[in-house]
Amino acid sequence: MKTPCARREGGATRLELALATILAALLAGVLLNSIISVQGESERVAAKQLISSLRTALAVRSAQVISTRGEAGLLALAHQNPVSWLQKRPENYLGEYYSPQNDALPRGNWYFDRSAQTLVYLPAAQKSFSSGIQKVLIFKVKLVRVSGPVNAARQEKGSAGLVLNEIDQQPSEQAGYQAVASNNIAGSLPRLHFSEKK
Repeated sequence: MKTPCARREGGATRLELALATILAALLAGVLLNSIISVQGESERVAAKQLISSLRTALAVRSAQVISTRGEAGLLALAHQNPVSWLQKRPENYLGEYYSPQNDALPRGNWYFDRSAQTLVYLPAAQKSFSSGIQKVLIFKVKLVRVSGPVNAARQEKGSAGLVLNEIDQQPSEQAGYQAVASNNIAGSLPRLHFSEKK
């Protein structure tokens, strides 16, 4: 006759095997969740680095254009593809498109929309950036004017410059972009006369 101790030496019981399986599944879930989080964070950092490089390139280009062509040159620069200012294009840059369907393009890539003149990033991570949802990043170069003091001849002095703004877009908004304010002015140009009064 076998004693209870003799039966335990033969191997794990079904209950112990089930508990070990559940524990392994929980650990795998926690690991997978942290991997997804790290992937989203690395994607966010890479996007911020590219935008920072583009803003630096915009500042350099603006300074060159202001000295040679003035405000008309800034307007022309605002309509260019920002990726063309870089010495080397990012590996995940798809190219230029005219109003593409985002669902038809591969995720984790940048492209330039010629019709809207916007630089767009399609995130690869399921949950991207701080919102915890998959968010398409859209950037646009805009000309901004900053008012200055009015001189004795009642002419307002000010300056103009270019900014690379992130555009906030809700999923339902495909046609209209809402600009988010930014203070990243790249280059400035003194104006002799500028007034909003008519």
